[in-house]
Amino acid sequence: MTQFPRDIWRELAEKALRGAEFDTLIRQTEDGIQRGPLSDASDRPENISALPRSAPPLLAGRPWHICAPVRDPDIKFANAQLLRDLKGGASAARISIGDHALTLGANDVPRLMEGVHTDLIPITIAPHDDASVYDLFAPLSEVHLNLGLSPNLDGLADLAKSAPQGWTLVTVNAASVSEAGGTAAQELAYMAAGIAKTYRILGAKLGAKHIGAELTTDQDAHMNIAKMRAARRIHARISEAFEAGDAALTLHAISQKRMMQSVDPWTNMLRVMSAGFGAVTGGADYITLCPFTDAIGHADEFGYRIARNMQLMMMEESRLGQVGDPAYGSYFHERMTDELARAAWTEFQRIEGEGGFEDLSAFHARVADGRAKRAKQGEPILGVTLHPAENVRAAKVRGAV
Repeated sequence: MTQFPRDIWRELAEKALRGAEFDTLIRQTEDGIQRGPLSDASDRPENISALPRSAPPLLAGRPWHICAPVRDPDIKFANAQLLRDLKGGASAARISIGDHALTLGANDVPRLMEGVHTDLIPITIAPHDDASVYDLFAPLSEVHLNLGLSPNLDGLADLAKSAPQGWTLVTVNAASVSEAGGTAAQELAYMAAGIAKTYRILGAKLGAKHIGAELTTDQDAHMNIAKMRAARRIHARISEAFEAGDAALTLHAISQKRMMQSVDPWTNMLRVMSAGFGAVTGGADYITLCPFTDAIGHADEFGYRIARNMQLMMMEESRLGQVGDPAYGSYFHERMTDELARAAWTEFQRIEGEGGFEDLSAFHARVADGRAKRAKQGEPILGVTLHPAENVRAAKVRGAV
């Protein structure tokens, strides 16, 4: 096929602008990466490769795991909701412990998992830094369980040596950077620093087995695609440096909390669906989409059902997972993946020069500066400052957060 000349395209575009400057078509990400207005074959990096999922356990033919968020403080409700999610199509569970979530004692895990066929679903604990969960979840020693521990946890190497065969230990909580206001490159740089720290502690073999990462996915679907793919490229580069070969990265995507709005929470359904699309198409292994009412309180059954059904629609009706890495070869997505990975790598090297994952004070200061800059820009928010609706029907929740 003959390449359409870019200069001819620009000439046509300028005519369509009717006097407006061509630069008004150009957009930049928060990391300074140009998004458009056009990508062609000349923009695609020379050395590209497909970036498939890591094939997590117990998929049973599914392209990815639909994760049920298990976090309601009421254990009885949390158990009932988990059973509803699993019967309704979820294939994995993500358990949150701590503030505004579950508080579990020594005998609470069996109560939480009552009626659940734990041999059929992988279970992950939301990222944390409490080593006591190791003993807390000892009753699940025969299941596929990710403990969600921080790379900075003392005694991590000893835990890795004694962990049950089906357990993995580490989740680099890069999502926390996004929730704190960080950019996509900063989120990936934090992930890279955490992966490097884990390899230094556990070595190549154990590190390859136990490393996972959690990233946010927001309403910017195309940036999410690039971010998920860049995460795999970055991990591959680091694992190669630590002589871990072609170790796979277990990638968990969770819908971003800070994008959620409380003024008109119904619009959050659009945000969450777009977030899910980016996570699926970008190749996440586990995807947790949170209820659209998260900004106003603890979700009820309806909120959980909508979140679950969004993934079912993408998997069963839209068949989004039937093509492995559909962005492979795309002029736009390959360029964005490459430039985002490079920006993140530069920030990762800066973190390493400042002391690495053990000392992130300067890095967190940069994240705070970016958050303040974003707040000053005042971007329009659908349903809040852009096209606000009148007489919005109140959404129901079980109680305030």
